[in-house]
Amino acid sequence: MAGSAGRVTGAHIWAFVFGILFIVFLAMWYMQFREREELVAAKKEADSTASTANNALRDRIEEIEALISMIGHEFDVDQIGVGELDNQTKVLGAMQDDIRKYGGNVAQETYNATIVALRNELDNTISKTEQLQDELEQQRAQYLALQDQYNTKAAGFQTAANEANSNLQDYVRTYDEMIASKDEEITELRANYAEAVLESEQRAEAFSLQLKAKDDELSKLNFVNTRLREQLDQLQQISFEKPDATITNVDNATKLVWLNIGSRDNLQKQITFSVYDKNNKGVGRSQEDIKAQIEVTRVWEDRAEARILKADLYRPITPGDVVYSPLWESGRTFYFSFVGFIDLDGDGIYDRELLHDIVESSGAEIDNEVGDDGEWLENRGVTSNTKFVVIGEIPDPTKTERDEEKEQYEKIVQKRTELVNEARLQGTRVVSLNDFLAYIGFKPQRRLYVPGLSDKEYTLKAGAQSKKVNETPADRRSTGRVSDIFNTNRTGQKTSSGRTSGAFSSGSERGN
Repeated sequence: MAGSAGRVTGAHIWAFVFGILFIVFLAMWYMQFREREELVAAKKEADSTASTANNALRDRIEEIEALISMIGHEFDVDQIGVGELDNQTKVLGAMQDDIRKYGGNVAQETYNATIVALRNELDNTISKTEQLQDELEQQRAQYLALQDQYNTKAAGFQTAANEANSNLQDYVRTYDEMIASKDEEITELRANYAEAVLESEQRAEAFSLQLKAKDDELSKLNFVNTRLREQLDQLQQISFEKPDATITNVDNATKLVWLNIGSRDNLQKQITFSVYDKNNKGVGRSQEDIKAQIEVTRVWEDRAEARILKADLYRPITPGDVVYSPLWESGRTFYFSFVGFIDLDGDGIYDRELLHDIVESSGAEIDNEVGDDGEWLENRGVTSNTKFVVIGEIPDPTKTERDEEKEQYEKIVQKRTELVNEARLQGTRVVSLNDFLAYIGFKPQRRLYVPGLSDKEYTLKAGAQSKKVNETPADRRSTGRVSDIFNTNRTGQKTSSGRTSGAFSSGSERGN
């Protein structure tokens, strides 16, 4: 027993382990009990704190509700709108909108500042209103004083007006009597005036008839005078022009002549002259006196060479014959006036630019010119320096049905009359375009009829021929109809290069 009592048995171990576990259990139970007590105490404290917080929150909610009610908008507590200042459906957004809307120019960042600013503005307005009220009272007092003065003066004016009205009535009665007397005089004068007017109209009508008769007589006399002057000019064919140069030599083989004028006389190439017999009766009289036409091709100091453009086979050019052009004279500048359509080669196409080139190349100038539209291209007036008034083709306004052309033709006719009348007053000679071209020795380089470009009749050298040998020649005027190969609208029509035969080149080119 003693030995067994000294040994450690399994019961001892289990008893020890059980004791240890019991102690640990008691310790853990105590710790949990303490923790539970602490948790209970903490819960009681948290519940107390939560109750206090809920009471405080409830107070704050009541305060917020009172504040929202004070603001004047009907919102719930959960519609504060923190961070949504532009949302007018929330409290803060509505407050911000109120500040901007009602604060106006004095709006501030907060309600309080805005209300203070509005109060200051209201106080200032009240102060100004009181000041204006004081000024109004002063002005009312002044107005009452002025009204008293006005009433006093008005009473005086009324008295004066009554006196003036009485005087006016007296004057009106006197004036009515004077008017009645004057009306009787005016009636008598009107009757006398009517008789005088009637007599005057009768005299004026008689005088108008006499004046019309005199005007008709004067017009007839002017017409007769004009016809007599034209007949006298045709009979006398007086010319005050003088030759420009003399032909010194003639080469009929090369169709060249030489003149006794040159560059020292300011002669230029391409100037054309008409040729007259050395025993002429006066140059520039009529086309019948002209025997040939020449064009200057080469110029030296004291002589010049010219080619023969046109000559009369039965009146050959001989040395001693003289030449003349109204466009050119040594040391002088001539002026010319032109009116009417300008067709230099008779092809129905007007050549105004070519006429300008001819005049300018000869050293002459145009002082008056009427364009194809009837308007002035140049209008300096006919003077004593104007050598010729040249009449081109004058259209007949009655031959057209178009109003525009009729007005255009009437303008040309009117300006032709003005230039001719001015020429008569200045003693300037009036010549036709054909005579002018003959005087200057002009000859068209090529006479070409282009169908469709002109409505004028065109006489070709080879027109309709007679069918029989002994038959009387038929009308030589061509209809202008050509073969389709000459139709410019035909597909494939070729364009000319513009180069011509050397036979058509100018003498100036050969001379160079």
